[in-house]
Amino acid sequence: MMVKNWMESRYTIGTLVARSAAMRRLVDQATLQVQSENPVLIVGDIGTGKRLLARALHNSSDRVDRPFVTMPAERLVPDALETLLFGSSKGEIGAFERADTGTLLLTGVESLSPVAQERLNQVFESGVYRTAKQELRDCSARVLCTAHSGQLASLLAKGAFAESLYEKMSYSVLSMPSMAERNADIPYLVQDVLQTFAERERVPRPSVPYHYMELLTRVEWPENARQLRNHVESVMALSEGRFEPAILLAHFDQIESPQTLKGLVRDLLQRLVASPETAAASATN
Repeated sequence: MMVKNWMESRYTIGTLVARSAAMRRLVDQATLQVQSENPVLIVGDIGTGKRLLARALHNSSDRVDRPFVTMPAERLVPDALETLLFGSSKGEIGAFERADTGTLLLTGVESLSPVAQERLNQVFESGVYRTAKQELRDCSARVLCTAHSGQLASLLAKGAFAESLYEKMSYSVLSMPSMAERNADIPYLVQDVLQTFAERERVPRPSVPYHYMELLTRVEWPENARQLRNHVESVMALSEGRFEPAILLAHFDQIESPQTLKGLVRDLLQRLVASPETAAASATN
């Protein structure tokens, strides 16, 4: 968790990988929201980087030196709702108070129970909240929300998510593109992972074998950027910072891809095994 938070703290809107047209459009839209006080709803499929974009908005704003508090919506069950959001008489401090003057990120808002939706709607409507000590406070935290776009849309269509709350939390909507829409970003996302690895381990940034990078750009990533990052990090960990052909082959066998790519995967990796000198080649160097 510490590594993840350290990685996220590095990102601003200007440092997000955005070589693809889809990501450039998103960055342009997000830049307009950096200094706003209004809520932002970030939607996208699993693993597209919704939380990362939220952190980049915070890091790029005047609130960067103030708290960034994350609250998963799935935790806001009725019995724990008041304590988690507003604190308890036993001295627990709620998320709104902890995020005071900073940013409060509500993740996965499609999981909000009807009770949680109603309570949050009240806070959005009034702009104030009451702590467990019965102190009335202004809601000075900027609220950002993330949601799985398809699931939230389905709930709205069924009337299972309050339209009034949706309107308040979606003053602006930013839509994260899938990996298929930002294929051009893959080499640079990989280099970003390797740079993070190098800084953390205090070693030179590893070079990427050409055939390996070619495969990364041609294989499907159903869980998007998160799956790509996890794959590269796993390979690096198992090969101690090197791209061992046998480890690459084993990892690609685990990735679900169209059958037409299965032969390509093995062909290119076998070439990598047969030509170890390509390990010095990097697709973006």
